[in-house]
This record gives sequence, structure tokens and C-alpha cells, in this order.
Amino acid sequence: MPVATDLVVSAVFWVLALSVVLKVDGASYRERPKSSDVLKGDTVTLHCTIDGLPPSEMVQWYGPPDMRHISSGNVIAKRFKGRYRILGDTSRGEHNLQILRAANSDEGDYRCSTLSLDETADATLTVVVPLSGPPDIIGDTAPRKAGQGLMLTCTSVGGRPPPRLTWYNGTRPYKLPDDAFKEGINKGEVMLNLVIPYLTKWDNGANLSCKANQGFPSLVKARTAVKVLNVRYPPTVTVTPKTSRVMEGESLNVTCHVDSNPPADVDWRKVGHALPFRVDNRGQVLHLDRVSSSDAGIYQCIAENGIPPDGYGTFKLEVLFTPRIRQTFDTKVSVLYGQDGFSLECVAEGNPRPQVRWRRQNTELYMGNPLVLSPVNYDVEGKYACVATSPGFASVDKETFIDVVGRPEVRDSSLSTLTIVEGGDATLICEVASDPVPDGITWFWRDSNGKETIYTAGITEHVAVREERTIKGVKSLLTVSTAALDQAGNYMCRASNMFGSDQKDFRLEVQDSHLTLIIVIAVTTVISLLAVIVGVCIVKKKGWICDDRDSETSSVSVSRPVPPVPGPDMVDREERDGKPEGLYEYDVNNGTLKPRPPPRLDKDPYSIGLSYPRLVNVLPSYATVERDQPKSPDPDLQPRPSGDGECAPSITELPPRHSGLFECKAVDNPSQRPPGYNEIHAF
Repeated sequence: MPVATDLVVSAVFWVLALSVVLKVDGASYRERPKSSDVLKGDTVTLHCTIDGLPPSEMVQWYGPPDMRHISSGNVIAKRFKGRYRILGDTSRGEHNLQILRAANSDEGDYRCSTLSLDETADATLTVVVPLSGPPDIIGDTAPRKAGQGLMLTCTSVGGRPPPRLTWYNGTRPYKLPDDAFKEGINKGEVMLNLVIPYLTKWDNGANLSCKANQGFPSLVKARTAVKVLNVRYPPTVTVTPKTSRVMEGESLNVTCHVDSNPPADVDWRKVGHALPFRVDNRGQVLHLDRVSSSDAGIYQCIAENGIPPDGYGTFKLEVLFTPRIRQTFDTKVSVLYGQDGFSLECVAEGNPRPQVRWRRQNTELYMGNPLVLSPVNYDVEGKYACVATSPGFASVDKETFIDVVGRPEVRDSSLSTLTIVEGGDATLICEVASDPVPDGITWFWRDSNGKETIYTAGITEHVAVREERTIKGVKSLLTVSTAALDQAGNYMCRASNMFGSDQKDFRLEVQDSHLTLIIVIAVTTVISLLAVIVGVCIVKKKGWICDDRDSETSSVSVSRPVPPVPGPDMVDREERDGKPEGLYEYDVNNGTLKPRPPPRLDKDPYSIGLSYPRLVNVLPSYATVERDQPKSPDPDLQPRPSGDGECAPSITELPPRHSGLFECKAVDNPSQRPPGYNEIHAF
């Protein structure tokens, strides 16, 4: 017996030692059971694999309700037999629990464990019971007017787990408050309310759907119930295009787009006018054939569907057409001569709005509208065209003739003063514009003794008067042949008609032929003197006359220039190069000759009779300026010393007033210099 006892003790010892060794090596989970879900009536398997399990230990499964013992090793408890079983290779530690025909009672927590494991592995099994059908939508879904409110309730009964309800507008979910979800009176019933306080036309036709989702998309699909809203609202009208620009003669289609529920009846009208007879009213489409300028205006589309207010839409029709000039003036317009101003307006229509201007015939000169003529004289008489121009169209015009009528107008187109040499011929020209033509043109002459003579058309001794017709009127020419000195004096040309008269004064001067000879001799003398002065200056520049002493003591100044004596070519000329010429006079500002203006007369040009007031004194044919000593030296002309005996003024850049010839004269004693000879003279 002691030996047997020792053997038992020894065996227990080795078993305990082996268990300690295995415990030290440790059993562990290779695969833990995972939470799963299963559709009611289907099969589900919970996996559990343990490594390092001692041969004497069994794997235990526990489950609902309350972690009851299901199996030990491969042995299944009696109450679970038939639908539960262990699968897998136990030698490899596989102990998988399979449940057939899952029932609601199978739902709960499961555990796989052994004695040698300090930890346990749990998993949850969910048994899903699908919904018997889609949820129900309860509420008044009859047609409603825009502006009213709406409340709908979505109800779902059954299903495990209970579904989550969500309202959608199309694909967009509504965000509802928490109190919108409620549980029903019946077990498993859930409800969700949708409240729309204010319906708009945009809600018409909306797909309101309620979706019931149990949250297991791999097992069951969400169920949905749908309602389509019917919201009635008044017409809203949009017309395309808003504005139409159509060329005259083209056709036009305009569409009136109406949005309403129920559909609306559409009618057309033209604001302020009746519809053109060519309009084809096709409901929402307005067709206008061969548009004319009178069709332009605002058109309106009216839509009615019984729900106020009615819908209105407008569009503007612009008709593009060529300019048209209205008949606002005659082809000939008579205007009285002498008015301060006359205007003539031209009215034109067109689209685009035309630019209206006036153009005189045979010119490219454009004037504004209205045409303003100021003052009114015979120069403005002629044809004028009103021109209307619009972009994209050819310009149009309408002509009228401006006919100026009134008293004669004597043109100031010839010289008022004429100077000739005794024995020469002189012709005075009197151009008269008049409508009607003058009754006659009369010449009056008053000689130096005050005697007055009348000349009409014809020839008298030494005087011939002839008339020529011109475009504007009449030209009268008085010619004095072989003029004598006593034929000088004042001549006047007068023209008259039924409206009045006009006149022009002339001055004829006849110079003595001996005086002409004297002038020629004087001119020759001046030219010779200038040549001598130039020669003297050249000699001085060469140093042949002046020395250093002279140049140091000499002073230089400038006197005013003296004009040349006018020659015969400066008188008795009526015209050169198209410009009238008369006597010349001296310009004291710049020392040059310029044409002398005609004398001014104090006579009233419309006085009646042959008594003329005395003419003002006529300027001489030329003038001279005394060469006074300058009060102060000119800063532009100063003498400078010269080492070579030259008398040289320091002249760099002189102003135009110093142009001319210069004379240099040297005097030994400055106090003995004759006045006027120790300066530079400009001629």
C-alpha cells in the first residue's frame, strides 16, 4: 500500500507539474468570437479558436438568456440540442458555435472560455426581423393653395429592431426637431411628424417620402412611402425676348412662358393701341408678319387660371427703318434781305434716331438743324438740302431753294481808293446783288471844287459807264480814259429797286506826271547813296580808314530806319496776284511799308442828294521818320574795341527792329562829333 500511495502522489505531482508548465506556457485566443447579426430564420456561426489548450480542459460556450451554459467541448446542453452545434477541428483548438434557424430568443450575448484562460471573449448576436411593409403617410394630401400649411405623419409598425424614420423632400432630408419623433400606442409602432407652415409654388409636385431604416443594409432594405404634393398657385409670366429689334418688313415671334397650377388661359394686347391686324395670336406665341414702323410699341401677355392675381408679362418692339423727312417746308422759301436771322427746321423720323443736318448745294459743308442764316444777304441765296442719316441705312435728303428778295446790296469787292498817273486809265467797279434787279445804277462824281456830276449807262467825254449781268445781279463799270488832274475826286455808285437802295464811295487820285519823274530821280539817288555807304563799310572793315585809336574813341548807336522812297510800281496798281493794292505808307512799329487803308468817309450812305461831306485827309503815299538821337544806348548795339583799327559794333543777335544797312564813322575828338554821324544808321 505505501508503494501504491507513493505512485498516486507521484502521478498527482506530475499532473500538477504539467499543468503548471502548460499554465506557464499559456493558452490564448487565436480567433475571438465577433458580434454578428442574422436575419430571423437564417443560420449564423460564432467562431472561437484557442491555442495551447491542455488535453484535459474543455472549451465552454455560454449564451442567452443570462449566460446559460450551452456546451462543454463537443457536448451541447439538452435545451439547445437540435439547433445548436459545435463545428471545427478540436485538435487544433477550433470550437465554433453554429445556430440554425435563428429565432428572436437567440439574440443576446455569447461567451467562449476555458479554465486556463484568465480572460473571456464575448460577442453579441442580433436577430433582425424585417418590416412587414413600408410605413404609412397619414394627413390631408388633397390639392392646396400656395400660402397654406401642411402636416403629415409617417407611421411604421413591427420590425426588429424598430426602424429609424426620416422625411425627405426628393433626396434632401428634412431636419426635424426631436419632439417630432413619437412611439405609438401599439407595441413596435413608431411615428414621425412633418409640418410645413407655408406652401409655395415650388412645393408643387414635390416628392415627400418617409423612409424606415432598421440599420442593417446587408440584411434588409429600407422601406419608403411617397406622397406627391399638389399646390395650386397663380400664374407667373415671362416673355422672351424682353426687347425685340426688328428690321421693317421682317417677321416676329414672341413667346409668353406661363408657370401656373392649374394651367392658365393666355391673351395678348398692345398697350394703348389695338393689336395690328396682321397679328396671329397662337396662345402663348404671338406671331407678327411683315413688321412696319407703326407696329412698334409695348405688347402685353395676360394669363388667368382662376387663382388671383392674374399674370402679366411685357415686351418692347423696336422697328428699325430708314430715315424719313417730313414735309415741313416748301421746295422754295422766300426770305427778306437784311433780316438779323432766319431759321428753317427739318423734321425727320427713323430708328435709330437719325442725325439731321443741312448741306448747301455743291459743297460738303454741313450745318446744324434748324438751318440758321444770319445775317440774311444775297450770299446765302441758293439750294440747301436737309440730310438725315442713320447707322446702317443710306442717307436721305430733301432740297429747298432759299430765295433772298429785297433792296440792292453793293458789294465791297473792289478798291475804294485808286491812284493813277496823269494820262492813264482808271476803272471803278460797282458790283450789285439784288432781287429784283435794280431799276438802275447811277454814278455821282464830286471834283475837288465841289462840282457834282451824274453818270448813267453810256459814254460821255472821257467817262464810260457800262453794265454787265452777273449770277447775283448787275456789275456797273465806270472807266475814266486819259485821266486828267481835275478828274480826281469822290465817286459814288448807287443802286435802287422797289425795296430800297444801297451805295458805295470811291476815291480817285490822279498824280502829276512831273511828280512821278521826281520820285524816280529820288529813288535812283537813294540807291546810289546806299551803294556808297556799303562801300565805305567794306573799306572800314578792311582797316583802310579806321585805326585802333579811332575805334577806341568812337561810339555806336542806332537810329530809327528810314523807309525807301516809293517808286512808280507802288502806285496806280488795282490788283496783283488777286490782291488789291493801293498807296503804301510807313509803319513806324517795324520800319516797313504797308498798303495804306482806304480813307474813311463820314457820309451817310443813304442820304439823298448830291451834297457830300468833305472827305478826311488822305495819308501821303509814304512817310518818313525823323532820326532823333536815342535817349539811351540800345543794349543790343554797343561798340567794342578792335586791335586792327576796325570800327565794329558788338552785335551778336539783333532784334528785327535793327535790320538794315549800317554806317560807321570815326571822329578823333568825341566832343567834335557832328550830331547824328557817330552812330550806326539803319535804312
